[in-house]
Amino acid sequence: MIAFRDTYDNRKKEIEDFLELMEFLEAKENDREDGVSKFSKFFHSEGTGIHLTYQSLINILKSNVSLMIYNIIEYTVANLVDSIYDEIRMNHLSYVDVNESIKALWRKTILKATNDPNANFNTFLKKNEEIIAAILRNATLEMNSRNTLPAGNLNGVSIKETFKLHGIQIQTSSKNYRPDILDGIKENRNNLAHGSVSFVDAVRSDSISDIRRNEKFVVAFLEELIDTVTTYINEQRYKMA
Repeated sequence: MIAFRDTYDNRKKEIEDFLELMEFLEAKENDREDGVSKFSKFFHSEGTGIHLTYQSLINILKSNVSLMIYNIIEYTVANLVDSIYDEIRMNHLSYVDVNESIKALWRKTILKATNDPNANFNTFLKKNEEIIAAILRNATLEMNSRNTLPAGNLNGVSIKETFKLHGIQIQTSSKNYRPDILDGIKENRNNLAHGSVSFVDAVRSDSISDIRRNEKFVVAFLEELIDTVTTYINEQRYKMA
């Protein structure tokens, strides 16, 4: 968890630095002499060849910081889930050793291959035999967040459901759990990733202060999530009671 926390803190600082840059540029745009902003004097001075307007630049930066916020959400959730799996692996826990939630999730992960359009009854039999064999020989469970997370679709509901699958109830009553904000961040991420909206237009309607406010809610929620999962791991709740 130490390496995770260091990277998490660095990602958080990158977002803070990015927001500070945007607020600096906003201040320069609002600081005017003879009706001309200091932003324009700097960026559009004679000979620079830069024609990007303040609004276009700030909209692009807002889209970028929105992606950065989604990335820290995905990074945090994935690493917290993998931290649980690391504990299972390091303690050599088999199927009979883990809680009922993780048992069900492990079975579901293995049987996921049967959902393939090309899968048939033999596929199901093979995977079922794989499950039975692993249980009978008390094999250490091998799990990875890549197989258990809904890639590219992390919002309030999916994060709650992801941890519920491990036997963890997140604090949905907390003021920092804002599904509306998490939904918006996910939608912006998907739209930008799929190219259905431009970086200039994606977050055009959100002000810098809106993004700053959303970022504070997200970070506070992630901090609570880290504490919840850390307690779960320290109390070894991933084990069979």
